[in-house]
Amino acid sequence: MFIFTYRYLRRKFRERKAAKAATAQPNAVAPGAEPEHSSSADTPGLVAPRPQASNRAAIIKTAILAVGLAIPIFLETLDYTIVATAQAHIASIFNHLELQSYIGTVYLLTSTVFLPLFASLADIFGRHWTLQLALLLFMVGSAISTGSNGMPTMLAGRGVAGIGGAGLLACVRIILADSSSLDTNNWQQTAMFLLYTLGFCLGPFIGGSLLTVSFRWVFAINLPFSAVAMVVAFFLLRTRTKKGMSRELPGEHRKESFFHMLLRVDWIGAVLFMAGGILLLLALNWGSSERWNEAKVIASFVVGGVLFIVFVIWEIFLERFDRSAMNRPSRLFVDPMIPVSLFKSYDVCVVQYATFVTGIIMLVMFYFVAIFSTVVNDLDPDKAGAQLIYFAPGMGGGSLVAITFIRKFRQPKYPIIFGGVVESISLGLISWAMTKDSQRIVNGFMAMAGVGVGLSIGPLAVHARFSQPEHLVAVVAALTLFFRSFGGTVGLAQCGAVLNARVNHYIANAIATGQISSSASLSSSSASFDLSSLTSISLLPPDVQDVVRDAFRDGLKWSFISLIPWAGLATVLTVFLSHIKDRKHLEGVDAQGAPIVRGEVKESVGSGFGEEKPEVNHDGRVPSVDSTPKTNGQEPLSSLEKHQRLG
Repeated sequence: MFIFTYRYLRRKFRERKAAKAATAQPNAVAPGAEPEHSSSADTPGLVAPRPQASNRAAIIKTAILAVGLAIPIFLETLDYTIVATAQAHIASIFNHLELQSYIGTVYLLTSTVFLPLFASLADIFGRHWTLQLALLLFMVGSAISTGSNGMPTMLAGRGVAGIGGAGLLACVRIILADSSSLDTNNWQQTAMFLLYTLGFCLGPFIGGSLLTVSFRWVFAINLPFSAVAMVVAFFLLRTRTKKGMSRELPGEHRKESFFHMLLRVDWIGAVLFMAGGILLLLALNWGSSERWNEAKVIASFVVGGVLFIVFVIWEIFLERFDRSAMNRPSRLFVDPMIPVSLFKSYDVCVVQYATFVTGIIMLVMFYFVAIFSTVVNDLDPDKAGAQLIYFAPGMGGGSLVAITFIRKFRQPKYPIIFGGVVESISLGLISWAMTKDSQRIVNGFMAMAGVGVGLSIGPLAVHARFSQPEHLVAVVAALTLFFRSFGGTVGLAQCGAVLNARVNHYIANAIATGQISSSASLSSSSASFDLSSLTSISLLPPDVQDVVRDAFRDGLKWSFISLIPWAGLATVLTVFLSHIKDRKHLEGVDAQGAPIVRGEVKESVGSGFGEEKPEVNHDGRVPSVDSTPKTNGQEPLSSLEKHQRLG
């Protein structure tokens, strides 16, 4: 498949280059009209239009981007999939099998709630140095887990690695979203998604191989790759990614100090958001595996909800302070971590909800199809893991179709809608296939669900990028990742609750009807949602095993049915997404080879990958392209940005 993907991408690049070369007519001028670029020679930093050079520069930058970000993408993806297959074995080594789920849960918690903070750091300190920090934290966390001699140390290492994983996720997505070209962003997002797909395919196999040597290699393998990634990023991305944004006031002709940049980080908002997020995610995990009416679950929901309300109030205060503080020193400014006014946009709300749904489907597909394979069909764990591979080719195929949709129709909303329809139908078909007791049919419809996810997840990121102003790129990208991860947690909690309820109901009916005896029911009661109960199921009498497996089949069927309303609502809402601005026609390239878009002026430093304005002041800021005076140490806002800021 990946050979086919490579050949497909290479052919499309060649076709695009040939088409631009055939249609380029730089000397054709209409009678009586002045040349459209007659003033380009007099404009500093601009050169005459060169479509072939522009196309070549875009390809080179995309290649550099792929090389620089490939290892971080693989690190995050492989770590998640490798540990998912090995966590039960690791917990059993430390004689804490009951804590095996926390090896993945702790990583999921920290890698979710730290996403907005890393987006803020990427805006203030720049993309490259934030990525380096993420790689360092990921390496430190992996080292702690490698040398752990007990579960507390293991979980601490997983938490630190999760913080680094959040940075890897956020920085990769933000660097890709910095591209100001629709076509370039489309290719880059899809290439990243294909790399994630490859990681999901290889992870289970690599994890099984490493476990045969030692569980420590599951984490130790990250150490050399993290070091190599830091070196590669330093040489390839340091001068080609967007720098940090300075907020010095006029007259303060000095570079902003590191201390002042730290003060600009919304630390109060970050603490409120992370504390509230961790409590809510813990409540969802505890409730799905234990009881929803337990004190710790209720307390976590209540305290987490209150912290989120306080966080929203704090962010509103920061936005109003930023608007009214015209004459305060720049060191008193704090950048809101998540501007609340962002959610006044219908596009932002719908895109985040649709991303939330794709997160539900992706995580539920991996966990609950594995339960079907191991519990219902009684497959060995390695064979059950192999069944999950069918989802990955579907995602890859869907992403390739999404590329074609966006290139042809110039709007990402169309593959998003199509993907939502495919997701909704596939969920119903999977639930039906589980009643047929056929792993092959389930695998086929699982691949169909992968097509739906592939159709929508990349275009959702593209639509989020181009429906908002340039200065909101980082926060929108981080929000997209947060809602995808949060959706996965909600999906697991919901399906776990449905599964447990249906299994208990089915077994209770079997006891009431005399299908199994009361004495056997005492043994079968240990066969709960936890996968560690597989041994208990295998020790039951054959007739009781059949009842228990039928109970799980019924519970899994209704678990997937419960997801259909989520996907159906997302499909309806995405129909009303707005049309993004088409940036198909390129005029030429600037002095650094970046494309110039017709009728537009780039408003921020590094608006695309490696795209920076040629003239920069001594304090690192770009001179304004108009005569509008600067205020609050910021660059003049465009009309769209002013409208966004004024609400």
